[in-house]
Amino acid sequence: MKISFVEPHLKIYGGIRRIIELANRLTERGHDVTIFHSDGSPCQWMKCIAKIKSYGEVLKEEHDVIIYNDPNPIDYKLVKKAKAKLKVFYVLELYQKSLLKGINPKIYLPWNKRMLILKKCLCSPYLKLSNATWEKKWLKENMNIDSILLLGGVNTKIFHPVKVKKNPNEIRILCSGDPRQRKGTKTILEAVEIAKKEEPRIVLDTYYGKGIPQEKMAEKYCSADIFVEGSWHAGWNNPVAEAMACKVPVICTDIGGVKDFAFHEKTALLVPPRDPEAMAAAILRLIKDEKLRETLRENAYQHIRQFDWDRSAKRLEEILNYELSIKKGSISKIYVAIRNPRKALDKVKTMLREALQRRGRFDKYERLGAYHWDFYKNDPVYRAHVDYIVENWKKRPSGTLLDVRCGDGLISCLLAEKGFEVKGIDIEKEGVRLAQRKCSSVVFEVKDVFEINEQFDYLLASEVIEHLPNPNEFLQKIKGLFRKEALITTPKRNYYKELDPYHFREYSIFEFESLLEKYFKNFQVEASEYHLYAWVKKNGNG
Repeated sequence: MKISFVEPHLKIYGGIRRIIELANRLTERGHDVTIFHSDGSPCQWMKCIAKIKSYGEVLKEEHDVIIYNDPNPIDYKLVKKAKAKLKVFYVLELYQKSLLKGINPKIYLPWNKRMLILKKCLCSPYLKLSNATWEKKWLKENMNIDSILLLGGVNTKIFHPVKVKKNPNEIRILCSGDPRQRKGTKTILEAVEIAKKEEPRIVLDTYYGKGIPQEKMAEKYCSADIFVEGSWHAGWNNPVAEAMACKVPVICTDIGGVKDFAFHEKTALLVPPRDPEAMAAAILRLIKDEKLRETLRENAYQHIRQFDWDRSAKRLEEILNYELSIKKGSISKIYVAIRNPRKALDKVKTMLREALQRRGRFDKYERLGAYHWDFYKNDPVYRAHVDYIVENWKKRPSGTLLDVRCGDGLISCLLAEKGFEVKGIDIEKEGVRLAQRKCSSVVFEVKDVFEINEQFDYLLASEVIEHLPNPNEFLQKIKGLFRKEALITTPKRNYYKELDPYHFREYSIFEFESLLEKYFKNFQVEASEYHLYAWVKKNGNG
């Protein structure tokens, strides 16, 4: 593919880093990649193997794909005029979100010109990519705009743990020092002054504008005892991700830009934006609590490593190939629609009906039959998942067990073979009918969990909560249905894969733990490559 990026410049900013990382990897994958920017000068701070040209060359060439992200008038007009099979707006930041919703006259004020262009970009017919999960969700909920999630990554060749000799008589706090108001440096300065009254060993350090080479950035991060970030808003917060990759404990503001990797008291301490007192308290807490520092450091390092530029570039390549294939077939589809509009309308109605059905109910059993039994024979990933469940239940004393949303009965049947007295319930009639045909040793009923009032020794909810629009009601209900222990499983979120159309949400291990903590006190989560398993003990439940 001939893939072109349009950027205002190639200066040292997080958004530019993202484009260069993607452009480099797409070039390595064999694509013809060019970055067009204002004067066409080479990037001075980061290696770029993609071609670099000036704005003036954009309209002289034809492009398979042209991608832009900065809502400035020059980039917007260039992309609008460019000859490209596919045009893409990559949403990196939403800035003043209140100006984007509905009809807001303030967006037409001269000083809001950038926001007006951003809204035009968002409302354009171009393909939209979202930079972070919160952006994708916000755009859909507030502007009814669909976008495809394309998360970034961390370059671990640049950002990684290194040993740095530290002064034992000081506690070094690092922040970027970015002077732009929305970056919250003023709040950090105030917080440090408050904290120093109790802990005078604190020393504040920054790196913004100091010309530190990229190969020295890991050393800079690792020289700190704590990294602090104070942004008011962000699309994807690069400094926080980079600090985590360097194994530095993090305090950051609780904003959308960190939601994919900063989880309070698990991978970071989160504080409200523009609250120096809260930030000072978090700094002092981390200084005093060595165990918490180590927990945050290790958890964050393990979590952030899954955000990888190679995976991001591969995902972008998949998206672009798919969208181009759709466009390639669009001419013939338009021709058919013109020649036979009734047939085209019926096709659209069918597609809409199927989409609504999939969101409203689980129709896989009607379409695929008892597919779990086939998966268990033929899919090694699913077989490993089921074997984990069965083998671990086998270690428990036998007793009564409720299998919630039992589906076609595979796991219920295997547990019955291990000596458990199993009752399987599901709201899908076809699933229960298939289960009854497959296994006579289990009592299967078409019933919702909210209709169950009896207690069982054990409870299993395998691959259930991801299908629920409100998992909180479900977890609250099942608390009272078991006497000894429950197992709740869910797929482990893959950040570089589209959400399963039958799932309302998928969870990282820390999101899963945060959800369970609302209802259970005594549980342990184990993780495989593809699944999460929460063993919940009755004793100590809230």
